[in-house]
Amino acid sequence: MDWLHPDYLWTLIVAPLVAGLFVFAALRRRALAERFGDRELINRIASSLSIRRRRWKAALRVGGILLLAVALAGPRFGTQLREVKREGIDLVIALDVSASMLAEDVAPSRLERAKNEIKNLMSELKGDRVSLVTFAGDAFIQCPLTTDYSALRLFLDVADPSLIPTPGTDFGAALKMAMQAFEAPTGDPDVESRTKAVLFVSDGENHIAELEQILEQAREAGVVLYSAGVGETEGAPIPVYRNGRRVDYRKDRTGAVVMTKLEEAVLQELARDGSYYRIARTSSSLPRITASLEQLDRTSFGQDEFEEYEERYQWPLFIGLVFLLLEWFIPERVIRKGEPSPMSQV
Repeated sequence: MDWLHPDYLWTLIVAPLVAGLFVFAALRRRALAERFGDRELINRIASSLSIRRRRWKAALRVGGILLLAVALAGPRFGTQLREVKREGIDLVIALDVSASMLAEDVAPSRLERAKNEIKNLMSELKGDRVSLVTFAGDAFIQCPLTTDYSALRLFLDVADPSLIPTPGTDFGAALKMAMQAFEAPTGDPDVESRTKAVLFVSDGENHIAELEQILEQAREAGVVLYSAGVGETEGAPIPVYRNGRRVDYRKDRTGAVVMTKLEEAVLQELARDGSYYRIARTSSSLPRITASLEQLDRTSFGQDEFEEYEERYQWPLFIGLVFLLLEWFIPERVIRKGEPSPMSQV
């Protein structure tokens, strides 16, 4: 047995409170009768009142309130098997973990801000299978396609530049690894016909100039490319960390501090067939991608079977209302033969 609204179980206390009020009222009436003194006269005056009916009315009212409180909490017992069809698209999120993503022009850093935005995006997705690819000068599949977003968040938490020792930013390598993620066995016989999309999250510093080749490869595979630019266009230094602490900024061979800035033109070109989004210092347009993804054709990739409790609030609700109606129609006075009715005495 389970409860749909366990927070409302506190309303059950109303029934004993009402019962206590009835007991208090009965004791109060008895005390007043004893103070009046003439017991025989009181019995004669109240001869038409039925103590038994009064108790029945009190019991029905208390029982009705108790059952209504139970119905409000939503009792559920007994299970039924339900099947839910899973529909969605296959989305690969390619996250740039190159050293330039450590720049702090977007707090707390480009990489951490990108992670938070991706987590917010996953909370808006419904039924889509998502994979995580991390890339810099090389690329790796961190998490295969899955609908278990909590597992993907765990992989996202540990993504940092130390995962990929190869420096640089290679969008071609990221797309190649995304294609492998799409082709990985998932148990879906219709994997080839599924709608596929790739979201690049990067600062756009592409060190491999092959954007046209990347776009052509995506079109041939039927993959829609999206991109999200992280950072500011003014530029920021790249911090160097040692033992978790920032000790310096990256410098070139002449000793000058290396500056990195958001390259929007590269990312906009990459998302020519999709959409480009901006993750800036104080704002982000990435949440709008959910509307774009919903416009893509969603395909079915299986069914989930699960057991759920059946809601049974109807029975205590019905019986409780019946109790209250019965209490309403049961009179406290008993009309005996030869005795005028209360209405005739008005």
